[in-house]
Amino acid sequence: MEQLYTTKDWEDYVKKVEDDFQLKTYPQFDPYFDFTLYKEKLHKLVSDSTFKSINSYDFTPFLKVLVKTPRYKYQEGDGIYDLETKIRPILFASHFDTYIYGFYAFVLNRKYQEYIHHIGIEEAIMAYRSDLDGKCNIQFANETFDEVDEMVKKHGECSVIALDIKGYFDHIDHKKLKEAWCKVIGEPKLPPDQYHVFRSLTKYAYVNYVSFLKHFRVNLRKLEKEQKRQLKKGKGYQSLLDLIPDTINGAGFKNKMNLLRKRKLVTINSNNGVLKTAGIPQGSSMSAVLSNVYLVDFDKQIVEKGKKEGFLYRRYCDDLLIICRKEEVNRLKDYLMNLISNDYKLIIQDKKTAVVDFKRDTLGKIRSFKREYNKTAKTFDEVNLKDAKYKNLQYLGFEYSGQKKYIRASSLSRYFRKQKARVVKTVTMAYSKNSKSDIIYKQQIFSRYSHFGKRNFLTYAYNASKKYYYNSAKDKKFGMDSPSIRRQLAAHMRILKQEIEKTSEQRAKQKGTKIIKK
Repeated sequence: MEQLYTTKDWEDYVKKVEDDFQLKTYPQFDPYFDFTLYKEKLHKLVSDSTFKSINSYDFTPFLKVLVKTPRYKYQEGDGIYDLETKIRPILFASHFDTYIYGFYAFVLNRKYQEYIHHIGIEEAIMAYRSDLDGKCNIQFANETFDEVDEMVKKHGECSVIALDIKGYFDHIDHKKLKEAWCKVIGEPKLPPDQYHVFRSLTKYAYVNYVSFLKHFRVNLRKLEKEQKRQLKKGKGYQSLLDLIPDTINGAGFKNKMNLLRKRKLVTINSNNGVLKTAGIPQGSSMSAVLSNVYLVDFDKQIVEKGKKEGFLYRRYCDDLLIICRKEEVNRLKDYLMNLISNDYKLIIQDKKTAVVDFKRDTLGKIRSFKREYNKTAKTFDEVNLKDAKYKNLQYLGFEYSGQKKYIRASSLSRYFRKQKARVVKTVTMAYSKNSKSDIIYKQQIFSRYSHFGKRNFLTYAYNASKKYYYNSAKDKKFGMDSPSIRRQLAAHMRILKQEIEKTSEQRAKQKGTKIIKK
């Protein structure tokens, strides 16, 4: 069997990494890996034509971290918007393993992209691709809204079905994934090196970060402060294993990893000792491309069905979207849910499915209306204008009412929450006991949370509002040409300045000093 990649693939990967290389210094079980200095170590491992090097390589257990994301969402049961926290388990590969996975992801993604172009489904898949000519969610969402308009022009009205796969990465079937992987690379079975990578992602092991810190009585806050001070001096620990005393089980990497296993801190992807047949770690460099590879047959089947029956299908990772005639909603919804459940072992929940109808309101304007779910009949009832509820279509961080395009309300709320938290932190630091002066430095706040920054949420949102803009690569891209988005953002500087003033006054009163601004 041939290797997955060519010499040019390796050269292209090196260029991609080195173009924006930054040394990764997040906590891991191995020391920091400077790719620019030691890339030949990686090249030697993956370029062995006999596959012996990579096949004998032991991948380090992942580090599991629970990432908490606050979200401002509509609570169906209470009928109000409220703040909720989504907790996602993210598994991070070791520093060196990250580049192994990164390289295989890079070349497998190229094979995947060639394959979907060959079978003609490239228009439907929008996430985790490098062949999209610099497009981002601004263009993807805008094109989708334009497709809604085209469907309305054709039929006078239309419906949009938004479906969400529950726990996608945790339910990816290993056998099905391997079959799809083979199909994409055009091989009857996975070559030895790719099979070894596949096994490391399906029979993976991990250590819970919090459990590790608790077990060895590591004070995380104290540790982080000390690490920052030491890094400035060119010192500091380079591995989590450095935090384990050498006297317990020896000083070597293997000694300390064996200690973690003895102490039962290493967990295998299993149920009561039986290896799971589904699930891959979310967070590895391979996760994104494998999420596309896994559904390649599903995507092909739905795209071809859409061409025959006159509906449009789009997928962004685990978010599926169908634009169709209003009478087709329940049939297509049931078809998709049954197919993905029976053939791909994935789950789409009715309660997480949303249906928005685009039709004329009492004034004759095309507007978006929410369809209510009938729990008894398990169908989405058609909209009755007498008691219909306006509901914007939400997609990829944007909203569409049939007339206007907006930044998603929850995204804007999250931005203002982060803005306020940063202001409080900056002002608190200025008035802290350890502060040398009471000067409030606003530059960092403005850089992160105003239109003065180069790459932040505000600049992204303003780009979306324009007719066209230039991205970081200096390429001209079309925006949404939306005055509504500009109006949403118009007060952000006033709000930011007021927040700084208010918080400063509160802190100054507490400390009994004058406000000094800079």
